Amino acid sequence: MIRFAFREASRMHSVKRIYDEVHGYIELSEVELKIVESTVFQRLRFIKQLAAAWYVYPGATHTRFSHSLGAMHIMGLVASRLIDLGYVHSVDDVQLLRLAALLHDIGHTPFSHAIEPFYKHRLGVGHEDLSKIVILESSSIREVLSSYGYDPKTIAALLEGRYREPLYNQLLSSDVDVDRMDYLLRDALHTGVAYGSIDLQRIIATLVVDGEGNLAILDKGIDALENFYLARLHMYRTVYYHKTLVGYEMMLRKIYEYMNDYAEDPLLPKSREDIVRIARSGEIVLWHDDWFLGMMIDMYRKGRCRELKELIEAFFSRKGYKVVVDRSRFDMNPIDIEGDRDIVVLREIISSVKGRVEPHQIALFVDDIKILDEDPYIAPRVIVDGRASVPIVDVENSVVRSVPRRYHIKRLYVISSRWQDVKDYLAVRGL
Repeated sequence: MIRFAFREASRMHSVKRIYDEVHGYIELSEVELKIVESTVFQRLRFIKQLAAAWYVYPGATHTRFSHSLGAMHIMGLVASRLIDLGYVHSVDDVQLLRLAALLHDIGHTPFSHAIEPFYKHRLGVGHEDLSKIVILESSSIREVLSSYGYDPKTIAALLEGRYREPLYNQLLSSDVDVDRMDYLLRDALHTGVAYGSIDLQRIIATLVVDGEGNLAILDKGIDALENFYLARLHMYRTVYYHKTLVGYEMMLRKIYEYMNDYAEDPLLPKSREDIVRIARSGEIVLWHDDWFLGMMIDMYRKGRCRELKELIEAFFSRKGYKVVVDRSRFDMNPIDIEGDRDIVVLREIISSVKGRVEPHQIALFVDDIKILDEDPYIAPRVIVDGRASVPIVDVENSVVRSVPRRYHIKRLYVISSRWQDVKDYLAVRGL
């Protein structure tokens, strides 16, 4: 549990305390409590933070609800430090930042990152877009914010990194932002992955702003910052992109794609307009993990699509996609999707097994994950010996200089029922 000598609660009138397993008591102001009590925010109780990670880590059943409260709490701590240093301008700005952190995940889809790529690829609607739609179109959120003097468009601008104060944007969207600070601690706790833990107190206590207005850290906090990056690296490999976890997320996404083709339900948005519609009507409060699981059961019983039924049965029986070939590795450079030899080979393998497996039974997963972003507005800077700040990668004695910049994930998955057959087929051919 994280406890601090400095507290943000003293700056605002607290009307409610909620006990959190990571941070202890989290205090809410009146406007925050109104947001939390809204049915739209309560929906986050039914969306797990790590999608299907509980299939690998049984304790990973924590939700977007608790994470959102945690991000808000950390934002209060960070903003309180920065207001003391003169970089956050007022208590009203502290409240604005806390509200933005509280609402940063309000638009998550059922099963979060498992389903969101579907809307990103098909509709061009990403996570930030979904949150913006909910904040601007949901009357319960919009009216609460407006009644307390906060413009919903300002909150949306902060979430999109378009606010007039660049520093405020960095607090919500940078390599070391409040979102990452909370989810690393929370996810490490619930998965039991001890090396995902970070020294949150030290990071916050050494946060400053450099001469150019960018978020920076004093050199006496560099050990905590290095541990932050190493924790991210380990969590990416061990949790967020665990081979089994990714397999079940891909299966959920494939099921969702089939449902869009074969199911009709008011809560199954097939266009941006549909998302706006359920946000305006309030129906979005039912668009969560449990709704999706119920739809899967219904579609399985109806049996309208053989492929869909097979995928649903595989998911519920925990006999989903298994890795048959894995060429993942850390690298310093971005992946070349078209020219990468491993990806070319994986695609050739898919072509070679077409007669042995059906399209829904095999899946290629390729991603290029940034471990460390070298963009000066995203990567943290370090103030060395009281002089001008330098990027963390330029600090001579920092281990971060040697940390890989990217994690290239290149895997071929096959459904469990066909896995051994494909494995044997590839072994015979030396693949």
